Amino acid sequence: MSSERFYATLPVITDFEAITQAESYAALPDDWHVALCDVRNSTAAVADGKYRNVNSIGAAAITAIINAAGDIELPFSFEGDGSLVCVPQQLLEVTRAALAKTQQVARDAFGLDLRIATVPVTAIRAAGFSVQVARYRVSENYTQAAFSGGGISCADGLIKDSATEAQYAIAPGSVEPRGSFDGFECRWEDIPSRHGETVSLMVLALHYEPERAATVYREVIRKVREIYGDEDACHPVSVPALAMTLKSDLLADELGVRTGKAGGFDRWRRLMKTRAIVLLGRALMYFGTHTEETDWSQYKATLARNSDVRKFSDIYRQILAGNEVQRLALDAWLQQQFKRRQLLYGLHVTDRAHMTCLVFDYSGRHLHFIDGADGGLFLAAKAFKERANQYINRTGL
Repeated sequence: MSSERFYATLPVITDFEAITQAESYAALPDDWHVALCDVRNSTAAVADGKYRNVNSIGAAAITAIINAAGDIELPFSFEGDGSLVCVPQQLLEVTRAALAKTQQVARDAFGLDLRIATVPVTAIRAAGFSVQVARYRVSENYTQAAFSGGGISCADGLIKDSATEAQYAIAPGSVEPRGSFDGFECRWEDIPSRHGETVSLMVLALHYEPERAATVYREVIRKVREIYGDEDACHPVSVPALAMTLKSDLLADELGVRTGKAGGFDRWRRLMKTRAIVLLGRALMYFGTHTEETDWSQYKATLARNSDVRKFSDIYRQILAGNEVQRLALDAWLQQQFKRRQLLYGLHVTDRAHMTCLVFDYSGRHLHFIDGADGGLFLAAKAFKERANQYINRTGL
């Protein structure tokens, strides 16, 4: 098997709970790398009202690397304030260039300092961890990567540790920034929760033994289903609530990514072009038009099915639509499991979801990253870290 085709040839699982089973995974080959980015001082950025920008840059990095990869299928994960993509050796140079381009856009368009790095799988193995990868079919058009083995968390730690960061960071000037953000879109209003609340949840099992950790994750998945209902009942993307926007402040993220620091007439022209496309899209969907490649009467339904609302990359994450009673019940159960030293968790609650899109064609190859508005996964992670500190203080670790 060619190493570059590793991910494309993995078997596909169709039951999300199978992400807890070791047999669903295969080890990332030794000649692959984990490319990561995250916003430095993201707490200040979110406090300054820049969470949409933070969100967009993580998605933009994935877009640029996918575009650079051509027809090579890559496993990736959107993490809220950053993202990760696994790439084979032959794509390392263009991946580093794409990350440098994203870093440049983050600085020029949004005033954000983006940390960018690549970590070889061999370094992760040397640290005692592995990157295990699975493929989960979200819909007929979208297959999502899942990661276990502790390797993703290890890579994240290596690039943030002052003792090791320089070994993996892409130093300024070491690579010429280049890449395409074609396909990156932010053209939708925030999506109000049909049940009143949108919850961003993240959970980490507190067990080193894989089988015990898997048991904890299965219990979490089942408890969420018990409290919130099946996937359709708690899905944060409600088709009737989907609305394309003409507002310049909501289109600003796409404009920033696609135009960088361009201003004046160039930016105005891009805004007018985007608004024209939005108006056309509204009309096509309203009238249920069938074009040669796309049935626009089904576009919103396909969008909902192609949404990235729950994932696993050494930590379980999910965006849920529900009500206060459900959230309090889930929080109480999670708190009980935390006190029993079974898991760490964090959650954030708001009244709507935010969506960032990667659209490579409108007929089906489009996917949509969903996060809670006003901070979402980032603020869930903040609550998670606060609880982790409680755990450390309590156990003396």
